[in-house]
Order: sequence, then structure tokens, then C-alpha cells
Amino acid sequence: MDNSNDKKMKKILLFIVFTSYGFSQGEITSLSIDDAIEYGIENNRNLVNAEREIKMAYKERWKTIAIGLPNVTLDLNYLNYLELPTSLIPAEFFGGQKGEFSEIQFGTEQTAIGAVRMEQLLFDGSWLVGLEYSKIYLAASENFYEKTFLEVRESIVKLYSLVVTLNEGILLLDNNLENFRKDLFEVTELYKNGFEEIENVEQIKITLAQAELSLLQAKKTRENQTNLLKLVLGIDLEDNLILTTSINDFIADNIIFSNSFEDFNTDKNIDVKISQNIFDTKRIEYKLEKSKQLPKISGFLSGTYTGYNNEFDFTNKAQNWFGSSVLGVNLEIPIFNAFKLNVSSQKAKIAMNQAMTNLEEQEEKTHAKVQEKLNDYQLAIRRLNVSEQNMRLSVSIEEKNSIKFFEGIVSSFEFRQAQLQLLDSQQKYLNSVLELISIKTELETLFNKTN
Repeated sequence: MDNSNDKKMKKILLFIVFTSYGFSQGEITSLSIDDAIEYGIENNRNLVNAEREIKMAYKERWKTIAIGLPNVTLDLNYLNYLELPTSLIPAEFFGGQKGEFSEIQFGTEQTAIGAVRMEQLLFDGSWLVGLEYSKIYLAASENFYEKTFLEVRESIVKLYSLVVTLNEGILLLDNNLENFRKDLFEVTELYKNGFEEIENVEQIKITLAQAELSLLQAKKTRENQTNLLKLVLGIDLEDNLILTTSINDFIADNIIFSNSFEDFNTDKNIDVKISQNIFDTKRIEYKLEKSKQLPKISGFLSGTYTGYNNEFDFTNKAQNWFGSSVLGVNLEIPIFNAFKLNVSSQKAKIAMNQAMTNLEEQEEKTHAKVQEKLNDYQLAIRRLNVSEQNMRLSVSIEEKNSIKFFEGIVSSFEFRQAQLQLLDSQQKYLNSVLELISIKTELETLFNKTN
């Protein structure tokens, strides 16, 4: 009795240990589609980096602004002559022979020099263009973030809906398999008792094997797509992800897209905005090349104080300091490089015209794509309604053929055709759901309607 109790206790302890270990492998995250979008926006790695790109562009803009602000520098120097420099002076200055030189050492052994210089840019065409360019760079970074945001959101909606649809498909297949196994059992029993032919058993076995393979494929696909969804959301692959939005909720949310082609605003489309950024960049580069032919004017104010002593006694209040100051203006005018600058300017202008053509083409392509997706959306709604009706009819046909088959009215081949039609109609229904969600999500991206 004691040994049996010990064994029971060991089993209980092992169960607790393995159960705890299993739950410790990953956290459970339960998300609706709205929660998933919000979670992905906060944790998607590409979005995090896109936000950092905006911060870098902001710092770059301030770096450019700082070029035009006053620049003050302080320069401190200390010199200790271990041996004073020697100068040669004509000896005749001191009554000596003409042509001879006297060696004389000037100065003190130690010198301290302090200088302050302030520089101010008064006019520079390149700097003014740089200010405008930094603004465009910041806008481009924000558009890059928006582009990434839209792509992440679209990926989340499509992957989430795919996994939910696969879940629904697996439930349908499980239900079909239960019915197919029941039919196989009954027809096998009838065959054993001499009331059915072996061919009828084999026909149902073929259908059952095909359905089992479809179920296995659906489960593997669900596992792969769930992992992709976790990556997009920024969730560890070891964590368990539970999706709470049902396929019916998805259909209800995606059955209506209220915007028409007349509601489309080209300026809000992210691809058009990025093309506009590219054109603005090329336009600024053209202005930059032209600005290089303009003069550059800067001013400066400098003050220098110098102290001399044979000992390091510069902190003494009695130390004498000799000052000097200067105010100046510097003017730079490009002259000889005019031909080179002119060629660079012409090249930049061609690039700007190319960017303008690309922008116009992007606008036309976007309009065409919006019209195409709106047409596809209307067809997708129609296809969903038809596939749903067909699926219901296929269920009814399969049930009637099952009754007729066991009554001997229809053949096993006809019964199998009804079963295959059921499987096919269910798959087409699920595909039509995915198609509708995908097209509506792409329309929301085109219209930039992401709530």
C-alpha cells in the first residue's frame, strides 16, 4: 500500500512540474482585431525604427539651423620657452662692422594668450536651401513612418483574418470528418453483412482521406500564419496568441465601404505623398546647384589678450594683459567655376523634371488602382453572397444524398460527388471572405482611412 501511494504522489508531482513547465514556456496574449492593430503599432520593430528616423530628421534640421546661428569659440594657449629664440640684428646698429650680425634674444620665458572669436553667417544661398531641404527631409521621414504604419496595419488585418478563416475552416473540416467517419462506419457494417459493395466503402474512404489531408494542411498553414502574425505584432514566437474576433464579426465590419471614387483625395495617398517628397528633394537639389553661384558673406569679431612673464604668475592681479580686437567681413564670390556650376545646375534640372514626370505617373496609376479596387470590392461582395448561398445548398445536397445513398437510391459515386461539392463550396466561401477583407483593407490604405 505504501509503495502504491508513493507512486501516486510521484505521478502527481511530475504532473505539476510538467504542467508548470508547459505554462512557463510562453505568455498567453488574447487580442481582438482592434487590439491587435494597436498592439502592433506600439511594438512592431519596423515602426519603432521609422519613429527613430523622424527623431534623427528632427535633429538634422536643428543641425542645419545651427549653421546660421552665431558661432563663438574660445582659444587658450600657454607657451613656455625652454630656450628663447635668437634673432640676428645688423651689427652696425650697435656700432659694429657693416655686414656683420649681432645675436639677440627677445621676449619673456612664458606667455599666456586668450582669444575669443564670434562668427556670424550673413548670407549663404546654400544654407538657405539647406534649411528648406531639412524641412523636406523631416516631412519625408514622417511619410516613411506613415507608409510603414499603413503596411503594418494592412499586414495585421490580412494575417489576422487569414488565421481566423483557417480556424473556421478547421471547424468545418472537423465537422465534415465526423460525418464522413460515421458514414464510413455505417457503410462498412452494411458491407460486412452483405448489404453493400466494397466499392461503396472505398469511395467514402477516398473522400475521408482527402478531407483528413486538407485538415492537416489547414492546421500547418494556421501555425505558419500565426507565427507571421506574431512577428508583425512584435510578440515572441513562444507566446500563445488567442484571436477573439470571429469570422462573422469580420464579415460584418467589412461588408460596407462607404467611399466612392469621387471621395478619393490624391494628396492623402501615401505613395503620391512619397513621390511628392522625391520631387521636392530634386527641386531643392536644383536650387542648391544654382545657389552655389551666389556670393557668401560672413562677419566676425575677435578679441585677444596676451600676458608675458618669466614665471608662471598669470593669476596675479598685477599681471599685465595686452589686448587687441578686430571686426571683419568676409566675402566669397565664385568666378572661374561658372561653367562647371552651370553644367551641374542643368543636370539637377533634368533630374527634377524626371521626378515631376514620375509624380504625374504615380497620380495616374493611383487613380487607376483605386477604380480597380472599387470594382473588385463590388464583385467581392457579390461573390461572398453567392458562395455563402452555394455552401448552404451544398450542405443540404450532401445531407439528402447521404439519406438516398443508404436507402440505395443513389450510387456511392454520386454520394462522393456531393461530399466533394460540399468541401469545395466551403473552401470557396472562406476564400471569398478573405478576398473581401483583403480588398477592403487595401482600399482603406489607398484612401488613407485607418481610423
